[in-house]
Amino acid sequence: MEGVASLDTGFDFRAAYTWLDTEITSPTSINEDGTSNQGNTPFGVPAHAASLWANYTVGSGRLEGLGLGAGIRYVGSTYGDDANSFKVPAVTLVDAALHYKWQNAELNLNVSNLFDKRYVASCFAESFGCFYGEGRRIKGSVKYTW
Repeated sequence: MEGVASLDTGFDFRAAYTWLDTEITSPTSINEDGTSNQGNTPFGVPAHAASLWANYTVGSGRLEGLGLGAGIRYVGSTYGDDANSFKVPAVTLVDAALHYKWQNAELNLNVSNLFDKRYVASCFAESFGCFYGEGRRIKGSVKYTW
């Protein structure tokens, strides 16, 4: 489910929520204890995910075209294997953006995982182990249209 709103005051909002009810419907392997993984949740698939983003752009005056945005992302816990023997914890991350548009030029600065949170993003117990999620990432761009 997703909702989007753009107000005349320069505010834009976006909210999204996902709920997945996944299940392994046929056995793909036999677990170490001799049981089947049928009926379990597939590894790496969160039941819940949500995000919220707000952006404000100045519409007039000396700062016209300057914008700030911030958002929060939530990814629910997942299982680390199809046997559902252990869980990868849920994570909540904060992102931010700064942008400026003037005549034909557009400048953007985006920061994901603003607070550089260290978290486990996924596990593949049967082969590779667990992996940390991406740390703070800062991305800038300049665009000119003629």
